[in-house]
Amino acid sequence: MCRNQQQTQSGDKTRQEEREKPPPSPPGKDGRLRHQQPPRLRIVVLGAEGVGKSALTVRYLTRRYISEYRRAIDLLYRHTVCLDDVTSEVEILDVSLRERESEGVSTSHTRWGEGFVVVYSVDSSSSFHEARAILDALQRLKAPLYVPVILLANKRDLDPGRQVSVEDGQALSLQHGCQFYEVSAAESHVGVTLAFQALLRETRSLQLTRPLPRQRRISIVSVSRMIGSLIGRGWDSPSPTLKPTVMVQDAAGKRTLRRKDKKRPSLSL
Repeated sequence: MCRNQQQTQSGDKTRQEEREKPPPSPPGKDGRLRHQQPPRLRIVVLGAEGVGKSALTVRYLTRRYISEYRRAIDLLYRHTVCLDDVTSEVEILDVSLRERESEGVSTSHTRWGEGFVVVYSVDSSSSFHEARAILDALQRLKAPLYVPVILLANKRDLDPGRQVSVEDGQALSLQHGCQFYEVSAAESHVGVTLAFQALLRETRSLQLTRPLPRQRRISIVSVSRMIGSLIGRGWDSPSPTLKPTVMVQDAAGKRTLRRKDKKRPSLSL
């Protein structure tokens, strides 16, 4: 009895687990099951040398602080975040200091990135001027599209040696229409995390809404061309004049050919 009872309980448990399983995803055109992939967000971190770009990036990803970085290559970090109950794949490109094409910004970086972090240090006025040049270059290279950007002032803990005021950072962010944060990667990860999360939210929202008008515009052009081909017209070609041939028989029994002018009926759209 105990063995049969255990088997019955095991069978009931198995059936209950099968009922609680979520339904499988519908198969695609190739017959394979489709797995919904989380959206991918690509972020580029830009700034002058020594402003703490790598320290800020690692601080956000791991909550650890590393004071010194010496490298000459770009580093790409991949991370999965759950923000507002939505899981996203995040790729953060930490750009090194090397020769670039336009005021600290490479065209390859601007084409790849969907959101940008522009960093300067509060104890360096030259880094602030370079951040201004980077913002100008991003606005010019990405025009007429809107680009999610945050202006991030680092090393707030070095206030005795401050060369750039908070008001200067706020004025620059207002000039370029971007968000502004003043943080310290050495003190805490809280401000750094809030700044990156704000950029990820804006980048994700823009990524979801941007394709809609583009798809609608392409569909209108496609439908117009299809209608033009159905009624025998080119894309912008005028309706030709059709002159049909008519066979006429005279009194002597001879047949002659005559052309009768007649226009082809056309449809105005």
